[in-house]
Amino acid sequence: MPTRLHIYAGLLTLVNLLLYGVVGIATLWDRQHPAAPVVFERAFTVQPGESDRAIADRVVQLLGLSLATPVHAFAIGHDRAGRLVLDFYHVNGRHKVTFRDGLLQVEQTRATLAGYLNTLHVTTGAFHSGDWRLQLWAWWNEFAMWCVALMALTGIWIWWQRRGTPGLARRTHRWTAMGALALLAVYEISAVQMAHRTWLPATVLNRIHRLRGLSFSPVLGLAILLLCATGIWLWWCLKRERTTGSALLALGAFLAAGLICWMRLG
Repeated sequence: MPTRLHIYAGLLTLVNLLLYGVVGIATLWDRQHPAAPVVFERAFTVQPGESDRAIADRVVQLLGLSLATPVHAFAIGHDRAGRLVLDFYHVNGRHKVTFRDGLLQVEQTRATLAGYLNTLHVTTGAFHSGDWRLQLWAWWNEFAMWCVALMALTGIWIWWQRRGTPGLARRTHRWTAMGALALLAVYEISAVQMAHRTWLPATVLNRIHRLRGLSFSPVLGLAILLLCATGIWLWWCLKRERTTGSALLALGAFLAAGLICWMRLG
């Protein structure tokens, strides 16, 4: 039973695991300069007596920014001239909107692919979005986060039961997992704390998790990708699990990869 849980959890959340690995490696180049904003204008008429909140909601609909909903109070402000300024941050970047004489002046800054994926990897069930795609992703990514813990625990059991089993792929998988176990525990515990801040107090583990550049993240990222590759091979060699495993892999890949690509389009 632990072996099946280990295999099924990995196959179902494979896209998320690959995302964690890629994002970890991408921290080596985390200091990329953001793209220059694209500025454009749209005609917009403010109705007499219309509140800033109502205006913000209409602007979100006009610009198709469902990923920036619900509109929070901190996104609504005014500049020194008293003009309404809306600052929408979302997974695809930022839209800063300023009202000027019946026009919306929009500064659109698109997040890099690395920035987009980084935002997705930290989006969990504690996040609440007005866009059903992002909310579904948040729940799914929460599920994947707990699957990592499940795979670590069942992996220890599998190692204890089969520690003498031969095979290059199995040895590579086993020793990579054992070598990365402590680091994986650090990132898993800190991920849970950052997702659910009232459950656990913040510790030095959180600071380790947030390190960029030359840090532990690329090491763990490489380990995760190697575990995914060897894990897929070991699963495929276990012929009796191919049918169920293929169905779970297809389901997880369709859901996770579909949401990632769809939301990137806007």
